[in-house]
Amino acid sequence: MSDVLATIKADHDNVKSLFGKYKAATGSEKVTLAMTLITEMKAHSAAEDASIYADYSSWGLNAASNKQEHAEINKMLADAAAAASNDAVVTKAVTTFIAHSDEEENQQWPAIKAKMSASESATLATQFVNAKKSVA
Repeated sequence: MSDVLATIKADHDNVKSLFGKYKAATGSEKVTLAMTLITEMKAHSAAEDASIYADYSSWGLNAASNKQEHAEINKMLADAAAAASNDAVVTKAVTTFIAHSDEEENQQWPAIKAKMSASESATLATQFVNAKKSVA
């Protein structure tokens, strides 16, 4: 049975790993990695919005600030997509995404883990994966 938080964390970790490769890359490889990062972060945000955020209120949390952060990150991603060779623009988008993901993992997930059933988690994991595929 899948665990939605483990599934989302794997996505967060993938972005962090890609960012490490991006920082070490040069030239066209760096631009290709920038575009991959942008695609991954857009799909991730859309998938969270379509899955786990819908249930935040049932765990005593409010997803409004998360959705607002996603909107801000998506604006940065649009800027980054328009300037994939601009390291500062891409780095700002990715570091903002990473700060957002760390906040989810450290501040919000403990409350979710305490209240979410295994079957609920599995259902949300499926929703997250399907939503991500539909966006990508």
